[in-house]
Amino acid sequence: MRSIYWFRNDLRLKDNPSLNLALEKSDEILFVYIHDIANERECSWGFKKMGNHRKLFLSQGLDELNQHLGEYNHSVNIYIDDSVVVLEKLVKQYKIDTIFCESIKTFNENNQEALIRRMKINIVPYFHSALFFENQLPFGINELPDIYTNFRKAIEFNETKPDKPSSLPKKIFNIESIKDNELIKLDVQLNNYDKSSFPITDKNFMGGEKTGSCHLQKYFQSNNPATYKKTRNELIGQNFSTKFSPWLAMGFISARQIFSCLDKYETNVLKNESTYWIFFELLWRDYFRFIMIKYGKNLFCRNEPNIPKKNIKHNDDNFKLWTAGKTDNKFINAGMNELNRTGFLSNRMRQIVSSYLVNELSCDWKAGAAWFESQLVDFDAYSNQGNWSYIAGAGTDPRGGRFFNIEKQKNTYDPNSIYQNFWS
Repeated sequence: MRSIYWFRNDLRLKDNPSLNLALEKSDEILFVYIHDIANERECSWGFKKMGNHRKLFLSQGLDELNQHLGEYNHSVNIYIDDSVVVLEKLVKQYKIDTIFCESIKTFNENNQEALIRRMKINIVPYFHSALFFENQLPFGINELPDIYTNFRKAIEFNETKPDKPSSLPKKIFNIESIKDNELIKLDVQLNNYDKSSFPITDKNFMGGEKTGSCHLQKYFQSNNPATYKKTRNELIGQNFSTKFSPWLAMGFISARQIFSCLDKYETNVLKNESTYWIFFELLWRDYFRFIMIKYGKNLFCRNEPNIPKKNIKHNDDNFKLWTAGKTDNKFINAGMNELNRTGFLSNRMRQIVSSYLVNELSCDWKAGAAWFESQLVDFDAYSNQGNWSYIAGAGTDPRGGRFFNIEKQKNTYDPNSIYQNFWS
């Protein structure tokens, strides 16, 4: 069988179940990555969907993926175009029988798969970006709890364990490679990331499977897991949080790989509240994925799935001041300056600047979510939309929204204005 393996947000060779399936079923294979031109267009809020920071991190990872495949006498063919158009052309040109890919359960990606099927092209999507597979959950998707705590307790009560990370099949050494000899480089700019808590021009923080795996190993060889819960809300530095999210978002590493390292650490070194909290956060990530599968785009409407309908306010002038880091609040401006200059922001500051936009500047949360999508190196549609909808009181949040008192947050997390002055 002649196949395409379409890399999406799973830019790795190890622990990639959909890639393993493609290798198992195929006699010849064409490896493809498509940078969809939709990312280069302006979104409805007036800016590009993917800014330079994430594109640079992606470009680094694609270079590494191509080098990694080269070790097995393969290469990845890279295109910048409409994903469906490219795939249709390749299917016809190389008489492809099946397209294998990661399944991404978000609106645009689901549409891509639907369009491919309408062309009578056989496509086999495989959902594997979560810690758990859907069949491991102690309930069907339609019965998925609408409150995270209930989801977490059910997982813990059933003592559900993630699968161990899978190895790359040896078949990759001898499967015949179809090569289209297309390797388009993304147009990126090199900025100064020296001040960043995730400096993507530093060799230890660049995009790619090997770099991400190296960071993962180093993290669990350090003492940082033992203090994660105490330090995770700090605002500056490379060690206050795990920093796994950028590599996770593009699939350079998997949630199962993280859990495997965490499990070994708890078994051989230490198990405490901080190590549990790493698992807690991985579960949050899973929850946002599964709740999106349950509700789809309805999850992010103000009146869905269980919140009374409210009028959505939006002050575009305030929104532009917020994106530019020119509001009346210096602490908020510091956070937006860090985001705009580096593509990274601590989880605590993300919550603070989000609350400020929605609750104090009277802006539509979806505009803020779009700006984060444009700027963040670790943009993940499930987590980004899920967290923003929680702040705004949409989605499944039982509190109906999260209001952060900015002065209190500043006094708690930046009492001496170190962060504020650093990013002023």
